[in-house]
Amino acid sequence: MRGVVKAGLERLDLLDAARRVRDAIVALGWVRHNRRFLRRGENGGLPVPTARLLMLTTASPSVEWFIQTGRAGADSIREQLERNGVPLPEVGAVLDFGCGCGRIIRHWVDLSADVHGCDYNPLLIDWCRRRLPFARFETNDLEPPLPYADAQFDLIYALSVFTHLPEPLQSRWVAELARVLRPGGHLIISTHGEAYLDSLSDSERARFHAGQLVVRDADAAGSNRCGVFFSEDYLRRHLEPGFRLREHLTRGARGNPPQDLALLQLRVPSPSTGTTSTSVAPARPRP
Repeated sequence: MRGVVKAGLERLDLLDAARRVRDAIVALGWVRHNRRFLRRGENGGLPVPTARLLMLTTASPSVEWFIQTGRAGADSIREQLERNGVPLPEVGAVLDFGCGCGRIIRHWVDLSADVHGCDYNPLLIDWCRRRLPFARFETNDLEPPLPYADAQFDLIYALSVFTHLPEPLQSRWVAELARVLRPGGHLIISTHGEAYLDSLSDSERARFHAGQLVVRDADAAGSNRCGVFFSEDYLRRHLEPGFRLREHLTRGARGNPPQDLALLQLRVPSPSTGTTSTSVAPARPRP
């Protein structure tokens, strides 16, 4: 019955309107809780998004959840880099690809790096530009390119982004991120991995274990409606030879739904042979 109602609303173009009404009702119930949290001063001295933006990006109107999960996500990134010999304070330029309304990037306010964020929702980027002046923000389309120069960044991270990108869109974005990442630089992505096997159908699980991409609602690519699931084996096969997988951590993306965290290094082209290696190019000095 629920599926019939949903299909009917979609045909009448009313589903988005129904979701907005639901979100507004839910948000009203959180007003008092959010005010109490903000009075405790745990928001790092930075503004927090409106309930509308919180629901749009996290499906929760809780400011406390937004701050705490953002901090956990930032800590996951920092710790993964440090485990692999890449101290975050030594990174010169960082890009948050799919930054939303700054859930992660706000925790880099004290980072002495050139910090950038991009998202394809202009409403979110407008909020970030006005409220998070320590970083620079740009909009992008669902398809590449990005408005950045070749080899501009030492680190790019994308949490809960590739979890919503089917093929061939996923491959095009991998190529574009490789373009704006310096050789030897690092890319961190979160993925829907084995934690989701119980939610997959038998045929979907078979494709997952065969190293194939499992996609739901591909017509909604880039949105939370589109779910994309793949294994570590798929990641290795589809990102080489351009990247080397340095670490794959099951459920490592803290602050998100149970997602894996992968650290990839862009291979350095050999000037003599034209082949690539994983030698680390020297980081550029911080601005």
